[in-house]
Amino acid sequence: MPTTTVQPATLEPVRFGEFLLHRNLISDEQWLAALAEHWSLAAVGKRSRIGNTIIEHGFLAPEVVEREARAFHDEIDVVEIIETAPRSERVTIPSPYRS
Repeated sequence: MPTTTVQPATLEPVRFGEFLLHRNLISDEQWLAALAEHWSLAAVGKRSRIGNTIIEHGFLAPEVVEREARAFHDEIDVVEIIETAPRSERVTIPSPYRS
């Protein structure tokens, strides 16, 4: 009988630009153009949020970006971690407090 290996879940950061892309609000080309400018500015020490870059390029209206930013922060999934090995029931007490 073959054994199956359970791969541990990894948490991947979801970026706001990817969020907009997955919601079909911007195209792949728009996302890549915004990323290119975003990272080009960062390379010369200028910080700009990707949402601002998307607005400045005219890809989305400011009110759409604001609405989606609220949804982005509200819809972040919470991942429950389930332990695969049983936990020890032994209580660990820091050494200075042991009697």
